[in-house]
Amino acid sequence: MFTSKSEPLKLPRKIFVAFIRKALQSRYSLFFLNGFLLACLLYFYMEDSYERQLIKAMADYVSDKAQITGNREEDLLLKSLHLTNYLGKSRSFIFNDKELHGLKSSFIHPVTVDLQTASNACGSYAYILSRILSELNITNRIAQMKVNGKYGGHILVEAKTSKGWVVLDGSYNLLFRKPDGAMASFADVMANWDFYKKQVPADYNFMYSYQGVQYTNWNKIPVLMPMIKNILSVFIGKEEAENYSFRTYLLRKYNLLFKATAIIYLTLVIMMVRRYFNRNRRLFTIYFPVLFHEKDISSVIAGKSATNRI
Repeated sequence: MFTSKSEPLKLPRKIFVAFIRKALQSRYSLFFLNGFLLACLLYFYMEDSYERQLIKAMADYVSDKAQITGNREEDLLLKSLHLTNYLGKSRSFIFNDKELHGLKSSFIHPVTVDLQTASNACGSYAYILSRILSELNITNRIAQMKVNGKYGGHILVEAKTSKGWVVLDGSYNLLFRKPDGAMASFADVMANWDFYKKQVPADYNFMYSYQGVQYTNWNKIPVLMPMIKNILSVFIGKEEAENYSFRTYLLRKYNLLFKATAIIYLTLVIMMVRRYFNRNRRLFTIYFPVLFHEKDISSVIAGKSATNRI
């Protein structure tokens, strides 16, 4: 008699499912899970609040230093770029060759880790700059540069201004100027790299030659990501969907974890309430008849009468 290779896996899976089901039916397990989720919610809220205060302090500094008169929009971008580069450079030489191991730095990796260590190289600069610009209510997107035929070889930020998109490289404190003095976009630099490469600093890595860019890796998760892209294309247009940056909205990781945990917690609370309600349905029917149909009330009364006769 032949057995399939998957059969040995079925028994442990069934045991695991049965264990989870039994645990969720246990009052003590539910109370423990309830407390654990509340503790996670509190932790994620505190971390997100702390992170936002740090970013807000930096954004306030930029806003205070920017010119009130003249081209304030451009000055906000320049001050944000200079601050990001200064913060990264002042820390990167300490943590440049060091790897941080741990749940927070390795798995969650919030922007505070980038701010403290700049250990994620160009990514750290881009994430910090993006958060500062978002705090200043400046629309921006994370640009993944194509290097040696692969996207993501260098990470930049593009900010939306009244005159269009502007590319900002926090790693090199770099902003390009068009021949007329206006700030250039990634597309501008890519179209005429021979002109713009003369503006880069002496320590610039010329591998980053603006060969191409993507703002979201739509092939990262097969089926799911292309499906999301198609849905976005219907609502915002094909070109806008192609240039849509998801990563910009994923930088507040503690906020996302807080929301995800809140959904799980509310689901658990609903399960607990339903379980309590089903176990005490008769009492609820008697004391809160407004919530029930007449048939439910009649059946409960009939059942109570039959019990009394016995």
